[in-house]
Amino acid sequence: MKITGNIESIEYRNTAGHEKKVVTLLPGFRQKAFVEFRGRKMAELDHLKENDEISVTVTLEGKISKNSGIQYNNLVAQDVELIAAAHYNEAI
Repeated sequence: MKITGNIESIEYRNTAGHEKKVVTLLPGFRQKAFVEFRGRKMAELDHLKENDEISVTVTLEGKISKNSGIQYNNLVAQDVELIAAAHYNEAI
């Protein structure tokens, strides 16, 4: 599955030794997608910044919490492509 949108934020998370970066992506009006970049995929975010438009190929990873029994899905990044870099006005 492919998701295209603008980056709202990139957060680093480390839970019990499991490192990942979570990108908040804005694919459309009033929509948000939280895409996980794990392992070597985290390095693919080094050249990206907020407001860049990207296209991410993701896989769905469904899980059931062992503690609460809650069902949820993770969007796990497989590939990322820069569509358009953010442009900022520089003061002279």
